[in-house]
Amino acid sequence: MTVETSNKILKIFGILGIIGGALSLILGLVASFGGSLVTEATEDETAGFMVVFIGIIMVISGIVSLIEGIFSVRAAKDNSKIGPAWIFAIISLVMGIITLVTNLTNGEGVGGTIPSLLISILIFVAANTIRKSVKNSGNVA
Repeated sequence: MTVETSNKILKIFGILGIIGGALSLILGLVASFGGSLVTEATEDETAGFMVVFIGIIMVISGIVSLIEGIFSVRAAKDNSKIGPAWIFAIISLVMGIITLVTNLTNGEGVGGTIPSLLISILIFVAANTIRKSVKNSGNVA
């Protein structure tokens, strides 16, 4: 993969990461605050706890996606700033693998997990290509 292609991938998927991260953050906050309403409505504390727990996971995932997107767009404009984008690409990739394994072991569907994991792989490969290029040109990233 060329550096030019990597820059395009980082920019496009970085913007999508910002949008997706913001949406996940908002939905996660709504779910977290709505967990108590679920408990009151159903009188089932376990259901309310699960809604809050899922909301917290969505908030954490949203924050990581948002930061990864911001750093990816920044690195696409200035390749010398690839370090943080590369680190968050690794974090996102690890989170995607954990989600995939968890879904597979719980017998859940992986339809939504696979595209997310593929995007994480693309961002990591693009960031790694740029990182190697910057490293070879003498600028330490």
